[in-house]
Amino acid sequence: MESSQEVAALRRRENVVAADARGTREPLAPWLDFVWRLYPVVLVTVFPVALVSNFWLEVWRGVRSHATDGSGHWGVAQIYNAGIFPDTFGWTDAYFAGMPFPNFYPPLFHWLVGLLSATGLLSFESAFKLVLFVPTLLMPATVGFLAWRLSGKSARVALASACACVLLLVNMRFQTSTCGLDYASTFVAGFYTQPLGFVLLLAWYAVYARAQRSRLRAAASCALLALTVLANFFNAFTGVLLVAATLAFDALSLRATTGADARADAWRRLVAHFATPLVALALCLFWLAPMFTTYEYFVTRPLVIPLGGLVTPWLWGWYTVAFVGVVLWWRRSSEFARAYILTLLALAAGVVFASTVAPPWFPLQAFRFLSTLNFMLAVPVGVALAAALDFFKVEVRMPRGAWTFARHASVVTLAVVAFGIFQATRPTGGLAFYTPEENRRLEAVLRFAREHRDGRYLVEVLNLIDNPLHADSPALNAYLGAQGNEALGVVYREASPNSIFFNALANAVSTGKDSFGISSVLADDQDFAAQPLARQLERARWLGVRYIVAESDELKEKLAREPTVGARHDFDHWSVFEIGDGEAPRARVLDYRPALVVSNFSVKGRRRGELDFVRLAEEQFGDGWFDVLLARSAERKIDRLTDLDEFGALVLDRYDCDDEGRAFALLRDFAQRRALVLLASDAPLFRRIRSSLSEFPHVHVVERPLAEPPGERVESLREFHPPGVA
Repeated sequence: MESSQEVAALRRRENVVAADARGTREPLAPWLDFVWRLYPVVLVTVFPVALVSNFWLEVWRGVRSHATDGSGHWGVAQIYNAGIFPDTFGWTDAYFAGMPFPNFYPPLFHWLVGLLSATGLLSFESAFKLVLFVPTLLMPATVGFLAWRLSGKSARVALASACACVLLLVNMRFQTSTCGLDYASTFVAGFYTQPLGFVLLLAWYAVYARAQRSRLRAAASCALLALTVLANFFNAFTGVLLVAATLAFDALSLRATTGADARADAWRRLVAHFATPLVALALCLFWLAPMFTTYEYFVTRPLVIPLGGLVTPWLWGWYTVAFVGVVLWWRRSSEFARAYILTLLALAAGVVFASTVAPPWFPLQAFRFLSTLNFMLAVPVGVALAAALDFFKVEVRMPRGAWTFARHASVVTLAVVAFGIFQATRPTGGLAFYTPEENRRLEAVLRFAREHRDGRYLVEVLNLIDNPLHADSPALNAYLGAQGNEALGVVYREASPNSIFFNALANAVSTGKDSFGISSVLADDQDFAAQPLARQLERARWLGVRYIVAESDELKEKLAREPTVGARHDFDHWSVFEIGDGEAPRARVLDYRPALVVSNFSVKGRRRGELDFVRLAEEQFGDGWFDVLLARSAERKIDRLTDLDEFGALVLDRYDCDDEGRAFALLRDFAQRRALVLLASDAPLFRRIRSSLSEFPHVHVVERPLAEPPGERVESLREFHPPGVA
């Protein structure tokens, strides 16, 4: 039995604790709890800005983008605003002698810039930076919000996930190169659209998980998924995986559910999760349908990078912590959290697939998917960190009163601001945006170009490794086109089949090489690159080039020795050389009728031995003989060919037909008057013609080994001596 004194002491102690608890609750105003919940959200949003405030200030004060891809975004955004907005399909003559834009690129980023500019409230520069800044700022908060939803509204998991996201944003040790979403990728590499798509993706999934609860949630889910698809391809693909995983768990849940009410609820959930993506897809069809119908002309190939070149020791640590989080989370997670985890596994498998084997017709880039995977793993990493905080009993308690909270927030805010001011004084090197001083280097060339519009501009490709001004080259291309001149190239090379030829020409003239993301035998051809500069200039002149913009001393010296090069204009680092006499004609009357080519057509990943239309055109471009141009036949069935009298020759690589007799007669009639070139084949029609060559007086048979494989796939800038085409 306890003594009366001990009982009295125990009661007094309980009264003191209760009084302290009442004292803790009583001063709290209703708004203080809301502010305390909002406080960490603001902190994780502002803190990464303070960590790299020098980069943020550089972008804010900068004149125009200096980033490798960013300058292309900045340039085409000006063109889009001036003549294409609000349409999502357009055409510009500024690059590659004409190219569509944004037909093959998700248009939301540029459409938002155009919308903000059209209001008249913001200049183009301010609108562009606003659309860039907002999603980049919101990334940690959005990761935290999704973690809060998936973890059953755990504030600790949400904050830990947001902090983990901050670590990825600012620390480049996690990645071997710019892969996307982190600050270096966004500001220095210029992957401007990926943060917008990522924020929309996470916001969509947070709403999609409960889409069945109300019509408003379902409508918001449809809109957010549609915007995700229209914002960025890599995030849209991740959204497809999330939908598939969610539907799989919904189907399993429906199968395991018993009871009428429970099954009805499971059916509603399954229907909502199935229907809302379909509605979102329908909302995107205005852009997706035309894009897919013209996808044949989208120039691309997969970029295969071995996993060893992507994963760093820091990333292995990240994956280890994420694995621990998945193990701790799985057994107590909801179906939506498990669908999220399953998507992470599928995305990881996709990265492995894209790093080893990838279809030649699909622009898989493993490193861009890897960045999405890494940032989505911030949620299970947050689960692991929250579990560690629980284990060590680390807890942050809300201040007792408004004054205490204000004092706490003031100290933290002053510390963050002071650190941000300190970081702002550190030099950045002008990698993200051109400062006013650095912009003068480009402005001198651009000012000259504004006064000289009598021909296209070929800008030297600079060496990526040795030349610190290498980003000036894509920037000049972009800004020449943006101000009304015509440049031979731009970073959006996939939009134009001409890039297969124009990039190879620019590489041959330049000290650097750049054919990233396209499949071109011509770009790898050492014999083409070794041709005399005079022949390359003649070829450039045939393409309408009047001015060559050079930076390297090597190219300047070579151009100065060429007799066809005229006036030279020097501007700081860059010089402009005039070639030819006056403006090149915009069109020519053909001396000879073109040759019609019936063959395959592909601007995707190709094999070296394939002799389709593009390969034949590359051979012609490499020879520099354009008296008889090649024309591609849209009709591949020989017996259906019409208007053959309009062509001076007929070249056959394919022998498809519905009526072999009619095709034979049509070709025999054509060969009486015009040249008929037949590439050897084992097709029945070719064998029939070969057995009756006496009936084809103007036939020419090109032999080729039919039993040999077509060769390796064409990669970017791999030295190669082609055997040529007979």
